[in-house]
Amino acid sequence: MKHIFLLTLATVGLMASDATGTWTGTLTLTKAEGSQESHSAYLVLKQEGAKLSGTAGPDANEQHAIENGKAEDGNLTFEIKEESVMKFVLKQEGDEIKGDIKREHDGDAQIAKLNVKRDK
Repeated sequence: MKHIFLLTLATVGLMASDATGTWTGTLTLTKAEGSQESHSAYLVLKQEGAKLSGTAGPDANEQHAIENGKAEDGNLTFEIKEESVMKFVLKQEGDEIKGDIKREHDGDAQIAKLNVKRDK
């Protein structure tokens, strides 16, 4: 019985999502007046246990370091600090990551949606 329990735990651990890889897709920004604007998104992530590191930006040539990265049960959170702080709250489901990005810029709160897929 003990062996079955350990085997089950090992199998669950292998099935857990790993965010490591290159991800591409879109970032859709909702402007203050309600209009939307889409941009390309490019992430290079590395997950080691619950620690998430890497870079993110619009393409491979413009990347910004991820800070305070965490990955737990498919939930990914991190920040990018440039002129302001962008806070990412994302959900990984297999080879797709979706979620919200929030940023305060010049006193205005901005919200965007991120939708990226793993490059194969």
